[in-house]
Amino acid sequence: MIRTTLPVPPALAVPCLTVPLVYQERVIGTFNVESPRVNAFGEDDLQFTEIFSREVANALHTLQLLTAEKQSTATQSIEAISREVAMPVDDILGATTTVLDKYIGHEPEIAAKLRQILAAARSIKQCIQRVGEGLAPPKPSASERDGAHPRLRGMRLLVADNDERVRRSAHNILGRWGCVVETARDGQEALTMARLSTYDAILADIRLPDLCGYDAFRRLREAQPQARVILMTAYGYDPSHTLVKARQDGLRFVLFKPFRVDQLLDALENQESPPTASSASQTIRA
Repeated sequence: MIRTTLPVPPALAVPCLTVPLVYQERVIGTFNVESPRVNAFGEDDLQFTEIFSREVANALHTLQLLTAEKQSTATQSIEAISREVAMPVDDILGATTTVLDKYIGHEPEIAAKLRQILAAARSIKQCIQRVGEGLAPPKPSASERDGAHPRLRGMRLLVADNDERVRRSAHNILGRWGCVVETARDGQEALTMARLSTYDAILADIRLPDLCGYDAFRRLREAQPQARVILMTAYGYDPSHTLVKARQDGLRFVLFKPFRVDQLLDALENQESPPTASSASQTIRA
């Protein structure tokens, strides 16, 4: 509730006049006038105060609209910048990681410089987000207020797919839940990033241009044993039996494109223990 008080000289006995601040038949606060004199207010004062209070209520509502508009504009601007920056940053990460892989163990100074480039590239999106929060601190969404999907915040994800639309969508969708998303356009790039970085989960398409789905699953899991590896496919028919072989080797989650967001979130948040090769008889979750 909003309480507005007009300043008056101090006194021991202070009669007051209080009227509600009403906007569209909803009370949003009170307006209070005080006087050191007894019986200082009459009907005319009450009528004037009620009219004045309506103007105050309208002004406060306008101020709230302007504040909300500022926050919405800042949020939309930051999201737009983040969307445009995401793919170039991923290109930097992928190219730098590939070069770093060749210098590790041979040129320590060059490897150190390349690690600095990786750290700086990863900080770009974080800097953009901090600027946005400074312009207009974000209000928690309904899902955040309800505590939905808390395990996703801060989760590091690698998405390997040669379709740029899928990589962009991964940034746009998972970024809303606080995930840190990095993408690779082919299998070799994904394997190099998996070897030299740490991820909580890896999503890989079964038809990468340079690596079959089963080999991608097996080698990514070898590179990141602690990460959850999830395969994605747009094909219902699997002539090479990629999914069958991967399931025999411990695959637990498959997403069939186009999949729903709730299916993706379920695959990422599911708290089952990491799969083992003995889990061949378990059912694929999609």
